[in-house]
Amino acid sequence: MKKLLLAIAAVGALGAALPAMADPWDHDGGFGRGGYGDYGGRDGRYTRDGYNYRGYGDIDQRTRDISIRIEQGRRDGSLDWRETRGLRDQLGDIRRLEYRYRWDGLNGWERADLNARLDRLSYQVHDERRDHDYRW
Repeated sequence: MKKLLLAIAAVGALGAALPAMADPWDHDGGFGRGGYGDYGGRDGRYTRDGYNYRGYGDIDQRTRDISIRIEQGRRDGSLDWRETRGLRDQLGDIRRLEYRYRWDGLNGWERADLNARLDRLSYQVHDERRDHDYRW
């Protein structure tokens, strides 16, 4: 009986310690250090609310979203083939830069640079899809 109570107490203590160990918040200001997938958390992925310090989701998700928007523009005709090719080339350049940055781990400046480039490309996709210069 005594061993059972000790085992239950140990499991209870471990259960209380696990949430503290799983806390993904990086307490040095949200700019953790790490390799691929480091967006500020100790676990190398997210801050407490699931987003990085600029309020965006992870960079991979943003590049996927932009790629989807480019493809949708190509399919619905709001982007002609030249615009599509140019936007895809720019997205590829950003992805190659991200790969180079991630080689030794993303730091805050590199993450901010990638987000700024993705912001500009996102605005450009938005503008190109709404400029009404359909060329078939």
